[in-house]
Amino acid sequence: MLKFSALMNTGFHLTYFPLTEEVRKSVRAENWKEVDEAFKVLTSPKGRLFEFLKAYHDFSSIEFIISIREAGTEWEEDGIWHDDGSRVFAFSLSLTENASEIEGGRLGVKRKNEENVRLIPTPEFGGIILFLTGLYGYEHRIHSVTKGRRVIIAGWCS
Repeated sequence: MLKFSALMNTGFHLTYFPLTEEVRKSVRAENWKEVDEAFKVLTSPKGRLFEFLKAYHDFSSIEFIISIREAGTEWEEDGIWHDDGSRVFAFSLSLTENASEIEGGRLGVKRKNEENVRLIPTPEFGGIILFLTGLYGYEHRIHSVTKGRRVIIAGWCS
């Protein structure tokens, strides 16, 4: 059940989730194994991120990936519009420092079958974009990064 009704107006909400200095150090060192381990704890049912997200929507589990998109790579391109299937809620948690230096890499959110797209720039480290899925009539895609490097935790709540 959706607990934050303002999400229905735009399909997304930008807020902040405090991350530890240990996570920041692991990201800077590009120690993705340590980052992954930290987020396994944060997204577990007793984890801080799990509890944080429960204030916005009811769910029972979180899946996540570390997503790194960088300008100048041959595979960097706009993603496709999709709605995350049966997942009830999604998020994009920035691990990007100096996000203001990134060009492109915006998250697009829109209602299905509509043209009005909201483009959300990558927030600074700890900024989190919460967004609705197809269960609420929304879809999203990520646009290609044309300058810089975008590192986020992409997550889905079921």
